[in-house]
Amino acid sequence: MKSFLYHSVLLFAIPTFLFAQKTQHGDFIILEEEVIKSIQPLMEAADLESVRMVAEKHLDSGPFSLIHKKQLPPSGDIHDYTSMGPYWWPDPEKSDGLPYIRRDGEINPEYYDYKDKEDLGKLMVALTALAEGYFFTGNEQFAAHAVHLIRAWFLDPETKMNPNLNFAQRIPGRTEGRGIGIIDTRRFGELPDMLIALSTSAHWKDQDDKAMKSWLTAYLDWLVNSSNGKDEAVHGNNHTTWYFAQTLPLAIYVGRLELADSLASVGIPLILDRMIAADGSQPLELARTKSWDYSAMNLMGMMTFAKACEHLGRNLWDQKNAEGVGIEEALAFLTPYATGQKPWEYDQISEFDGSKLQTPLHIGALKYRNQTYRDLAKRLTAKKDGLYFWDFYSGN
Repeated sequence: MKSFLYHSVLLFAIPTFLFAQKTQHGDFIILEEEVIKSIQPLMEAADLESVRMVAEKHLDSGPFSLIHKKQLPPSGDIHDYTSMGPYWWPDPEKSDGLPYIRRDGEINPEYYDYKDKEDLGKLMVALTALAEGYFFTGNEQFAAHAVHLIRAWFLDPETKMNPNLNFAQRIPGRTEGRGIGIIDTRRFGELPDMLIALSTSAHWKDQDDKAMKSWLTAYLDWLVNSSNGKDEAVHGNNHTTWYFAQTLPLAIYVGRLELADSLASVGIPLILDRMIAADGSQPLELARTKSWDYSAMNLMGMMTFAKACEHLGRNLWDQKNAEGVGIEEALAFLTPYATGQKPWEYDQISEFDGSKLQTPLHIGALKYRNQTYRDLAKRLTAKKDGLYFWDFYSGN
């Protein structure tokens, strides 16, 4: 690939960052439209081969569906998504263990008995690889299988998911579902860009497009109007961030721009004003037993939310809160820990993985024109299946 300097000259000469632009059909929402398209013709054979190989691994995957779970949700409808709160355990002082008690960061093995979240995770990994494979190589095989997976999870009457999360992250003895469960589907904010990447395929039919927009509209309405959705919006920490990082791209994609603007207006103070301290740290995430993981995760949510806000004429990349800090300072705070320059001094009961900051560093390299971030990102080896679009942003 060309050098970072080459891409910097190319990308920053293009009027890509006009925050007042409105999204049109075919425009990416989270991904950088002009950046992706400018890099695409510069990809070398080795890059394309890598993308192709990753996509090929998923040609036999799925189809995934939530009809494979072993027990019905309280509604009796197997099409209702169901999961269990991961950090909740039987109370050892109760004969029946009820109600369950919380042990933050420690996953109860019962959590894995609920297959909906597991299958959803596999679906999103496969769709990312296949959509990327089709977009960069034009191989219709990849698009065909991606469309097959989309239909199975969202559209086919026998296997589809109902557009709600009424029974997400249940806690035995306490609740059959809660707003916190909406974190399970945080990657749904990426769906619009996957659908856009697949939209030129002969396998993506007009009826698929209409049906998927209808499903996402119904799901968005549930997110905005249900009691669970309303709870999650104001929950605080990464849950609030990812609620808006999910609802905003969906609202933009289905053409609900007034709703999107309203969501942005509510989300900005809840995220930027309340979650970033004067030193750039995220206190609500540092309080967790996996403080590094949640800090990196929440930063990625902020960046996703900020990118979607661009379509509404809002520049969050440079916005500061009352402490005089914002997304840039949150990234700067975490960077020396990711690279080993400083040891992580907060609770982290699982292995410290600096590569969780790789994608935010790539994004920071582009948004803040910072070559140091780009160089640091290239030094980190992320544990992921694929290149993923973001990694092209700061140049390869």
